[in-house]
Amino acid sequence: MKRIRESLASRITLRVVLYVVVVLGISSYVGNSLVLKIFRAIEENGILYAIGMRRMSIGLTLLSILTLVLLTIILRRTIHRLIAPLTTFTQAADEVAQGNLQATLPEIHSEDEMQRLHHSFSTMQQSLARQMEELKQVNEAKGRIEGELKVAKDIQLSMLPQMPPKFFAKRSGEAERGGDRGLNEGFDIYGSLTPAREVGGDLYDFIIRDGKLFFCIGDVSGKGVPAALVMATTLCQFRIAASHVDDVAKITAYINRNTCEGNETCIFVTFFMGMLDLNTGLLRCCNAGHNKPIVIGNEPLKRDNGQLSPQSGQFLDAKPNLPLGVSEDATYEVREYTLESGAMLFLYTDGLTEAMTREHELFGSERLMAQLQGGVGCQEQIERMTEAVHQFVGDAPQSDDLTMLAIRKLKD
Repeated sequence: MKRIRESLASRITLRVVLYVVVVLGISSYVGNSLVLKIFRAIEENGILYAIGMRRMSIGLTLLSILTLVLLTIILRRTIHRLIAPLTTFTQAADEVAQGNLQATLPEIHSEDEMQRLHHSFSTMQQSLARQMEELKQVNEAKGRIEGELKVAKDIQLSMLPQMPPKFFAKRSGEAERGGDRGLNEGFDIYGSLTPAREVGGDLYDFIIRDGKLFFCIGDVSGKGVPAALVMATTLCQFRIAASHVDDVAKITAYINRNTCEGNETCIFVTFFMGMLDLNTGLLRCCNAGHNKPIVIGNEPLKRDNGQLSPQSGQFLDAKPNLPLGVSEDATYEVREYTLESGAMLFLYTDGLTEAMTREHELFGSERLMAQLQGGVGCQEQIERMTEAVHQFVGDAPQSDDLTMLAIRKLKD
């Protein structure tokens, strides 16, 4: 547009100069002719000299006024004819800005910058119309994907246990209905999963069978749909194996083999599984590269050899074996403890300790330990922890899935 304005200004200036030269030339020619005639008249009759000069002055004045009027009319029409297409272009641009991509452009017949502007503007209209149509199609596809992801999120969350849980407890081949939070089974349990995206890769689950509570928590590498698919298959494998096998090492190895099979994308799962005997408090657990759980409560956690390790409010010293999906031949070591009455086992994923503020400060293990309290229910414990994390991160976006599972053996 700047080049076009400069070109128009040059053309208008050139034409004005040309018109002025022509008009002045005509005026000079007419004035000179008139002066010659007057002088000839004065030579023939000296008496008429004064009268001739007066008439000559009046004539020149009228001629100058007529010349200026004609010049003004000519310039006005010239400028209007040159500027009129720009006015139409401005109106078309306003209509395009309001969404009318089919605005009418002025017809340009001259081979100059205005024709180039017409061509550029027409190309812009076509490009904008094409891009708007593509954007419409993209938004429609995005809307469908968002709708499908919302359904997928609902399906994924529905795969997790109900909280507070209501389930069937099998004992000696008989199915007995369990009450809220398993209170009639002598334990309290509560879990929470908050995905960072529409779907995530964290998981937790538990089932009760033959007076034993089988539970797990895990974190799939990566995020989004691939992680959600692996999460779903891991949950299914846990439920299948835990429904028939008591050995936590065998259950973990079974899930690992299935995760390794066809794992061309090299996705792995950090996984922690345990089995709690609800009658004796015996805890058998297996750690596949996951965060160590924490034991809370007034009573210490007893190892099977009689030693006290760790004390209340400390990390469980379960050996971190290889994550699931890394090696089919991986072996998993089992540790045994005795969970005393009133003690709580708190499990979580790294989305808790790695919750981050906008200044990239992590929530960390120290804040985690400071928020844990003995003598409270599992649901209250997790809700307090969730609130503490939200207050810490403030308005920073959630960077990872946040998953927690708490199990507390009630007092006899």
